[in-house]
Amino acid sequence: MISRLHLVPLVFIVGVVWLILLVIDGVAVELAWLQRLSAVVPVLLVALGIFDRWLWKLPWVNGWFAKRPVLRGTWEVKLQTEWKDPETGEVPGPNLCYMAVRQTFSALSMRLMTKESSSELLAERIVQAEDGVFRILGVYTNKPRVAVRHRSEIHFGALLLDVQGEPPTSLEGHYWTDRSTRGSMNWTRRKTKVFGSYDEAHKAFSMESTPAATS
Repeated sequence: MISRLHLVPLVFIVGVVWLILLVIDGVAVELAWLQRLSAVVPVLLVALGIFDRWLWKLPWVNGWFAKRPVLRGTWEVKLQTEWKDPETGEVPGPNLCYMAVRQTFSALSMRLMTKESSSELLAERIVQAEDGVFRILGVYTNKPRVAVRHRSEIHFGALLLDVQGEPPTSLEGHYWTDRSTRGSMNWTRRKTKVFGSYDEAHKAFSMESTPAATS
């Protein structure tokens, strides 16, 4: 979101240009009018803050004025690696994990939580293809728990995801790492709460999928 440091000169530049145009049109202007512009800055900052955090997500705003998919929450994610176990030659089955997404209009934070590690975005970009599909491009770092770093070291990777549905119902894509591994990602179910750990998210999603007891 634009900061006060950038907004103040921008407002005054607009004010000066406005006064110059009035002078060209023969309007009698007073320089004191520029002093009133200082009161505009805090109002604009509050308005931008409200838009950045909440307003952009409203259905009657998002999609035409604020073109961003609303992804905030915790997603259930299935990771399928293409890595083969050198001893058995087999590819492990899908790994169930959770993606915690925090989002404003100007920023996107994603943290992938597994049993053994967590991954955090270092850089991201949301783009829209010509057919209207939103795509997420990102670079991330993965930090395994200390207990497993003897076989899984800290590494970096990149991902590319396609957002499905309006509003989003799933995401699909691929990832690559600097360990010469790659695989697919499939985001399926979502909860609106942003969980802070794998155990919390796993408990919440497991309760949802567990059938109710019958008497």
